[in-house]
Amino acid sequence: MDTLPDIPVPDLGKDDKYHVFISYSSGDSIWVSGLIFQLEKTFPSLKICFHERDFVPGKTILDNMVQCIQSSQKTLMVLSPDFVRSRWCLFEANLSMFQDCMLHKAIVPIMLKPCPVPLYLSHLTYLDADDEKFFDKLCHVLLNSNNEVAPSSLIHFQSSLLYSGKTLLTLTAVNEEGESWEPAIFSSAPVPDALKALVDNPRIYKDAIEIINDVSPPKSCIRHTAVKVILCIIYSLLASFFFVLYIALSITSWNINNSYPNLAFAVFLPIAVVAVFLIPTQFVKIACWKKRTIKKISEEMIKKTCEANLLLSDISVLVGYSRSQLFFVYVKLHDCMETFQISFGHDNVLATNMWKKSISAYSSEYACCLARKHFPSRSADPPGHLKEGICFCQYTAMKLKNRD
Repeated sequence: MDTLPDIPVPDLGKDDKYHVFISYSSGDSIWVSGLIFQLEKTFPSLKICFHERDFVPGKTILDNMVQCIQSSQKTLMVLSPDFVRSRWCLFEANLSMFQDCMLHKAIVPIMLKPCPVPLYLSHLTYLDADDEKFFDKLCHVLLNSNNEVAPSSLIHFQSSLLYSGKTLLTLTAVNEEGESWEPAIFSSAPVPDALKALVDNPRIYKDAIEIINDVSPPKSCIRHTAVKVILCIIYSLLASFFFVLYIALSITSWNINNSYPNLAFAVFLPIAVVAVFLIPTQFVKIACWKKRTIKKISEEMIKKTCEANLLLSDISVLVGYSRSQLFFVYVKLHDCMETFQISFGHDNVLATNMWKKSISAYSSEYACCLARKHFPSRSADPPGHLKEGICFCQYTAMKLKNRD
């Protein structure tokens, strides 16, 4: 805290009048006033814009806000239930007016009071007003250029259209450090902050996670290392025993009857089969058990994840499973549903069933592709409903085409 006054205040650009515009609800004005006083006392040359002092009389609130955002380097939003109900609603209701100027301005979200984080900010790591180092962190963001600030703390505005296909959350299994062949288990409560803007009913999230967690672990005794070692020893002893027995009986047969080749082949063939084929097969089975089990568990996890997407798709969320992680992505599916209805008939049971089958078969893989920004092919047939990438109906068509 003692070193903060030594941080230089950045110069204003030729089109900038302020370093930061603070947007907040009138219900939080006392806290904001205290913050502004502290900032201006610590950094006298820092130019702060806020509506109670700097809005131009005679202009509408919208015009004032647009002008202040355009003339400021950064926009600081003080999040609270009052802000979401009033000021953020004003942003959302007039996106066409705010979008252009906010696309070129960085946003700094501050969580003053717990509230649902607006969708366009839900992927950000906000600054917590209750953090002991809150003021230091805020100063670091405000006094450094946008290029020097971590993207998780500072980002440009994104409209819902641009936001479609973006990753909201990567959730790691609670048993990540367990055996690789165990089914992944994920926490179902509480709803992560990154999803609260979309998940109004916590039960939806909980039910979805419970579906994904409903994968039974393998019951084979081979899963235990001690059992594998014992079986390998037993099979090795059996192989040695059969080999010695085969040699001993062969020698005995040779001494009894000079027609050794014919007699030995007829009498000792079963022993040779056991020694040469069955025992090595069991060795291979033990050696490959882990790999086959991991593949089987992964397929079952993907299947359950697709089943969970039947719930989550109604709130424009899809989840993908890969390597003990869940990738939650926000994706607008309405246009893709319309394509299914056009293809199979409006208000048709067939269209609904085909949509559910597609979600059940391909939604997990599709969500992973969105999260990784990598698709198996870029040659999807138009039209597409996703600005950057392949939409779900295109992906489904690609999978069906490749299967044929």
